[in-house]
Amino acid sequence: MELGGGGGGGGGGESAAKRARLSSGDADSAAATGEDRLSALPEDVLVCILLHLTTSAAARTSVLSRHWRRIWALLPVLCFRYPPDPRQIGRALEAHEAALLRLYVCTQDADPDSMSAWLPVAARRLSGGLLFHNVVVRERGAQEGDEEEAAQSGAFELPCLERATEVLLHLGFLGLAVPPAGVFARLTRLCLVRVRLYGPGDLGDAVSWPRCPCLQKLTVSDARGLDNLAIHSDSLWQVELIDLRGLQQLNIVAPALKELKVKHCFFYSPSKPVASITAPQLATLRWMDPYDPSSVHLGEMSHLRLLRPFFFVVYGNDSYAHNQSCLSLLRPFKVIKHLILTLAYLWDIDDYQYVMEDMTMLPDITILHLNILANKHAFGASAFHALRMCSGIRKLMLEFLAPTVVEAQTTCPPGCICGEHQNWETEHLVLNHLKEVEITRMRGSEHEVTFVKHLFIWGTALEKMMVFFDKSVTESAAKELSQVLRSFARPEIRMEIHTYLDMVMMMYEPED
Repeated sequence: MELGGGGGGGGGGESAAKRARLSSGDADSAAATGEDRLSALPEDVLVCILLHLTTSAAARTSVLSRHWRRIWALLPVLCFRYPPDPRQIGRALEAHEAALLRLYVCTQDADPDSMSAWLPVAARRLSGGLLFHNVVVRERGAQEGDEEEAAQSGAFELPCLERATEVLLHLGFLGLAVPPAGVFARLTRLCLVRVRLYGPGDLGDAVSWPRCPCLQKLTVSDARGLDNLAIHSDSLWQVELIDLRGLQQLNIVAPALKELKVKHCFFYSPSKPVASITAPQLATLRWMDPYDPSSVHLGEMSHLRLLRPFFFVVYGNDSYAHNQSCLSLLRPFKVIKHLILTLAYLWDIDDYQYVMEDMTMLPDITILHLNILANKHAFGASAFHALRMCSGIRKLMLEFLAPTVVEAQTTCPPGCICGEHQNWETEHLVLNHLKEVEITRMRGSEHEVTFVKHLFIWGTALEKMMVFFDKSVTESAAKELSQVLRSFARPEIRMEIHTYLDMVMMMYEPED
């Protein structure tokens, strides 16, 4: 007995040939009679087919027949890339019939009038996410001296997208006016990047309860025209505020907030920061900005697990504001699970003094993420100083940050004062709780190799070390460096050494 699915014997081959002849005959018959079998497919199947085309190509299928005129209008996702006339977007959205779950729009050098031609229509049609990216060839108003030109270009008003769930706007410093009234009833995520804000509406009011009752994630990055931001929300659990030039006062009341990042918002202000944060459930705080406990009130944070203060400058002076901000934020915390500490070396340190002794204590921590901005200087003494104050850590994440200046030399000048504090190499340190070390962007400098060699000595209970090389490390240098590092490791230590590409791929791996 021969099974129909075998396909390997003579009978199977004969059946397959017969089916092919029948199919060919049917196709010839359909062609001869002019029968349109594709159009006879169910509409949902045709929609799935059109989803594999660009939006413009899908729209052009409307000329095939009367039946095809409305198929493209049933697509749940539309994408417009660099349309020559933005009004075309508005007309296409007017003709669209189905629930629009995703809308992608990419333009170049957009102006307020072009935005007003399609965005209000999108507000009526959209029932999901909007992603807009304005690619700017000449950044109007992006520089300090272009304020007048930016003001003259005006702004478009953001309509209340009542049914939108996500809105991500990368505006290229296009002017945006927040609506003074209306409700974003379903919005869960709002991201504004490179935006210049105008009145009469207030951003804080627009994203607060009750106008934005479902908002969970808020990101405002590289913004201008925002001097006062006050947010009151029962739904927010993640807020990221990055480079809000001109911000003078920040107020957040968010009982459900878990993650807060404030970076370079008060950094450029001549006056001290003024902020009040009420977030009793906060678990992650990245305050990468000036901090003064007399004007910045963070409230009770009994659930805090991760803390990242402002960077600490290793060579400076006793009154250096960055260092005082870092130490002031660290001081109230006796115990915390995860600390991210950044030690920074200025490029030219000859006129400064070594100030690491100002850091007299660190919280009792389990995980230390130590960022080193060495700018080619010898950093061992400062990193050793930090480790000595948290010898009970179980995991060390060591990241070497890229130099701030495109340097003409590969090492600091001979006789640099960074070489005066090298006695750390002979001092005793036992990290007998340290189980895991992860090193990122290692370039293989002599300072880096020496410090990693000592980690093997100090980590008496070390079980695993993972190393990711920087993208500047060539394949041949990576092989040589890998052999050097493995020669330091004891047999029981599991070594994993990866390229920069490995690190990038791991960053984008989907979560389970």
